[in-house]
Amino acid sequence: MSHISTDERLGVKTPEKTKIFAIVSPSLMKNNAVKLKCASGVYKNWPLGHGEYRVSGNIGPLVPTVHDAKINGFDDVLWLLDDYIKEMTILNVFVY
Repeated sequence: MSHISTDERLGVKTPEKTKIFAIVSPSLMKNNAVKLKCASGVYKNWPLGHGEYRVSGNIGPLVPTVHDAKINGFDDVLWLLDDYIKEMTILNVFVY
């Protein structure tokens, strides 16, 4: 997902016009259904962590949950926070 300025002039300032868009490429999954395991009680980002970065403090604790999902036939884990969709481990999720 990208968010860019569409102002007519280039500069460092708060933009007046912007565009947000996503490029969706389903080539990896080849239109197959994705089996997801919903994980609650295990959080992808450690408390007060840095979720925007892929560091071992965020990813390391997920290994047991992801491993359990894989050995039970799931493709990925859908991480929930208080029954709200947060994100997936390696795939993006879009709800329409």
